Parts: sequence; structure tokens; C-alpha cells
Amino acid sequence: MPSSSRTETALDELERLIREKMPITEHLEFSLATDEEGRLRASAPLQPNANHMGTAFGGSLSMLATVTGWAMMHQVVQDAVEDMKRRVEVMIQESDIEYLQPVCENISVICEPPDEDAVDRFQQMLDRWGRARLELKCRIDAAGERAVTFMGRYVALAKGEEYEVDLMGQTADEEGAHSISS
Repeated sequence: MPSSSRTETALDELERLIREKMPITEHLEFSLATDEEGRLRASAPLQPNANHMGTAFGGSLSMLATVTGWAMMHQVVQDAVEDMKRRVEVMIQESDIEYLQPVCENISVICEPPDEDAVDRFQQMLDRWGRARLELKCRIDAAGERAVTFMGRYVALAKGEEYEVDLMGQTADEEGAHSISS
């Protein structure tokens, strides 16, 4: 079930944030929507994302899947952390994409929401270590069949006085000792 943070206004604001902070996404001409099952959908027209063969360019498919997963992670973090904009940064850590067939139509990426257990573990890790990660799955269908499968591991890093995260992904506690979350 979608949370109140996934209202049309919130999604419009999220689209604006993505275009502003990730200007390379502007050419995608994408829009975001959610459904009653909490899935996030990014839609984009084929034309500005087409390659020389008239099918969707693999780079556009990859970028749109990555951004859709990032938007889902942003929503999860927003639901988990009250002051998300000041406290937590979201980024992709790793991804894998499989192209199964060409996409010859407008693009629709669907990102499944993480299950409740994964969100609970995420929340516990973020509260305890100041960082947490989730694996999210996106898919793109074409002509009623799976065309692209994307798996992304996204990381949330808490920033501010209570957490100091270094580039190695370690979190320093108050005494300066480092712990690595698994």
C-alpha cells in the first residue's frame, strides 16, 4: 500500500529533484507514478530515447532503471527518516542489467517495493550504523514480455553530527572507533 509520501505532488517534487540534481536525466522526459501495490513506475517516450535502429537505447534503459530504483530508495528513506533531506544521502552502489529483447515502444520501468522485512532491516541498520542498503529490482516489459531486468543495490548514508561516514563506508562512533556494517 502506498504511503502518503507517494502522493502526486510528492512524485512531481521528486521528478523535479531528480532533474535538478541529476541533469543528465532531463533528456529522458520521464514521469513517475505509483500503483495501489506500491510499485513505482517511470514512463518515458521512445523517441528521445531511441538509438540508430529506432529501438530504445540501452543507455537510456539503464539510466531510467537506475533512476527509478533511486526514486524508490528515496521514498523508502523518506518514510524511514523524518528529516531526510538534511540527514541522509541516497546513492547506487552496484547494479546489474540484462537486456533480453529490444524495446520498440514507449518505455515503462516498474520498480517493486522492498518487502517489510527488508525495510525493517534497513531501518535498524540506518538507526544503528548510520548507513543501510537495499537491493531493488526493476523491470521493463515490451510487447507484453520481459525486455530488461535490472537489479540495483542502493545505499543510504546518514550525515550530520551523530554520524561521520568515511569513504571506506565505515561509521565512526563517538570514541572514533570504526564499525563496518554487514
